[in-house]
Amino acid sequence: MNEIRVDSDDDSPSGRAEAPSPTIICVDCGGTAHLLTHPPEDGVWLVGEMVAYRCADCRDRWDLVLAPADE
Repeated sequence: MNEIRVDSDDDSPSGRAEAPSPTIICVDCGGTAHLLTHPPEDGVWLVGEMVAYRCADCRDRWDLVLAPADE
């Protein structure tokens, strides 16, 4: 099991992130990749959360880290 350590001195942004798009364009083949990750129960996406997409054409998986809504 991987362990995540959080430092209080970390300057990483935190807070709400923009909701991920239901689809993205696959960088490898140009096909449509669909969001695999279910939304949080409270509907609030947070900065630093990882979401996964799977391309319908080439079947590649893309894992993206959510950024602050203003970026």
